[in-house]
Amino acid sequence: MNQKIKIFIILLFSFIVFPTVALADEGPKPSIDINIKNLETTNYLIDLFIYDEDGKGYESEKQYGGIGLTEEQISQLYKLNFDGWFSKSTRSHLLFSDCAGNANHRHHFSYFGTPSRYKIVIINNDTDEIKISNEIIRDTLNSKVTIDYNTMNVKSNNYYLKTIIIAIMCLVITVCTELLIAYVFKVKNYKIISITNILTNLGLQVSLIQLFKNYLVTFTIGEILVILIETSIYLIKFKNVSKLKTITYGFVANIATILISFLLHKI
Repeated sequence: MNQKIKIFIILLFSFIVFPTVALADEGPKPSIDINIKNLETTNYLIDLFIYDEDGKGYESEKQYGGIGLTEEQISQLYKLNFDGWFSKSTRSHLLFSDCAGNANHRHHFSYFGTPSRYKIVIINNDTDEIKISNEIIRDTLNSKVTIDYNTMNVKSNNYYLKTIIIAIMCLVITVCTELLIAYVFKVKNYKIISITNILTNLGLQVSLIQLFKNYLVTFTIGEILVILIETSIYLIKFKNVSKLKTITYGFVANIATILISFLLHKI
C-alpha cells in the first residue's frame, strides 16, 4: 500500500506541474474578464465592489485572494466605501483577483467568490482619481466586460465559448485522472469508470452552469452526490474488488480531482 501511495503522489504532482488550465471534476468556475479602454497608464488598481446588504460586510476581515498587490495597495482598496459598496477582492480568499495594473489593461476575476452583482472601481494612482461604474449584473457563469475609462460605460458579453471549452477540458481531465488512480489501485474496470465519470461530470457541470447564482451550494451538494453515486455504482459493478478497496478508490479519486482542480486554478 505504501508503494501505491508513492505512485499516487507522483501522479498527483505531475498533474500540478503541467502547464494546463484544467478544472477537473468541479466543472467551469464563475469568472469575470475585464478589458479597460482609453486608460493611458499602468499605475492603477481595479476591483469589484459589492453592496453591503446586511451592513456587516464592510467590517469583514481583510484577506486578499489574488496576487500582485502590496499590503499598502490591499489596504487602499479595503478602506474604500461608496454608499455601502465595498471591495470584494480584499475580503475573500474565494475570489481569485487580478487587481494590479498592467500594460494590456485586462483583468481576470474568478472562483467561488465571483459576484453576480457588482460595480467596477478603477483607481488611477498617477492622478489620484477614483472612478466607479454603474451596477453590473452577471447573468451567465462566465462573462466578458469592456469598460471605457473615460466614461465608465460598460459593455457586457456572455462568454459561452469559454464555458464550453472549459467544460470539455473538465470532462477529459476528470476521466483521465480517475483512470490513472484506478491503475494505481489496480481496480481495473476502466470502462465502467469512464462511463460513470462522463455521466456524473456532465450532470454536475450542467447543474453548475444553470444554477450559477448559487454556485457554492450547488457545488457542495453536487460533489457529495457525485461521490455517493460513483461509489455506489462501483460497489455494484466492480467484480473481484473488495468493498473497502472500492470505497477507498471512490473517495481518493474524487478528492484528487478536486485538489488538482483547486491547485491548477489557483496557479
